[in-house]
Amino acid sequence: MITEAKILKRNPGLDAVRTLAILLAVFSHAVPAHISFQRFSPTGQIINSMLVALGHIGVPIFFILSGYLLLDRTYSDKQAIQRFYRQKVLPMAIAFTAWVLIYDVFLKLLLKRPTGILQVLEDLTFISRQNGNPNNLGNFMWNAWFMPAILGLYLAIPFISRAIHQFPRRGLWAIYLLVISQTMLIPTINLFLNAAGKVGFSASQLDLSYFGARSATYFFAGYLIRTGAFQKWRTSLLGLFTVITTGLIMYTQYAFQFTDYTRFNGGQLNMPYEYILLLPCAAAIVAWGSRWKIAPIWLRRCFYTTAQLSLGVFLIHRMVQLVIEKLGWFAGMTLTQQTFALWGCLIVISYLLTYLLSKLSFVDRWLLLGR
Repeated sequence: MITEAKILKRNPGLDAVRTLAILLAVFSHAVPAHISFQRFSPTGQIINSMLVALGHIGVPIFFILSGYLLLDRTYSDKQAIQRFYRQKVLPMAIAFTAWVLIYDVFLKLLLKRPTGILQVLEDLTFISRQNGNPNNLGNFMWNAWFMPAILGLYLAIPFISRAIHQFPRRGLWAIYLLVISQTMLIPTINLFLNAAGKVGFSASQLDLSYFGARSATYFFAGYLIRTGAFQKWRTSLLGLFTVITTGLIMYTQYAFQFTDYTRFNGGQLNMPYEYILLLPCAAAIVAWGSRWKIAPIWLRRCFYTTAQLSLGVFLIHRMVQLVIEKLGWFAGMTLTQQTFALWGCLIVISYLLTYLLSKLSFVDRWLLLGR
């Protein structure tokens, strides 16, 4: 039961930002896949490159929000750590296991994907075959990578939280900037070098896998925001900074679509999460959103509901998309029209399905991680 008192205790701006994040993430998936960018009309090239860029801002927002809400806790004793794993990590592991099995059954029925015992075990352990095996789960469910990424970060939360609370602030910033240089700065430099037809640099000087690499880079940004980063920035300056960085990200995506990346990654550029501007842009959105004042209780309730359903929408929307594509909806439309029509259907149908499923208490608790 969603009570008014419960809603009033929450930060409505963060609920609004989480809703924005899922809208953006689904947008990038709605752009027609496996279609050369040059097949769009000139206007369509601009619009769809902007949507791909905006879509790639959505997922970093999710990671930053998780860090914002979870890393500031102390986990100071054995009971607190056990409670966190029991209440957060275990349900998440069960939910993701169930979703992988649902994916396997769904893909078997809809697309006749070969699904033997070995394939199921690979999917459950998030293992993929090398050399682009066509049966890899990620080839069908693009959103599946999010599961091990967020689950791995949750496993490390008590360790990281206890460490950072006892670490000097300047030392944290020094390590964080070093991590950014390896996980984001070098890959970004490589993007521009590759665009010029030149070979980039290797980023393997430091093994940062324990820190979660790019996902943890976003995750830790949430903690920095919660503990003072952007605190001295005026709200208007945060908004302006968000607009400028978003514009630069969209322009980069558009400009790089005309570059042949076949030599480096097998095709055209799809904005990578390592692109360094995504970090300050998503961080500024979260910091900006945390200050939003949303007064009407009905609007706060609306954002609360859409935010609570966002994980379910993220997990289920790709299934909806595959069904729509199988049925051939929107086949007579232009590519850009297909993007917007598909996005609208994905949002409406996915939210409706997730809302109906959330009414089943067992499903809401163990599949949608409702609270």
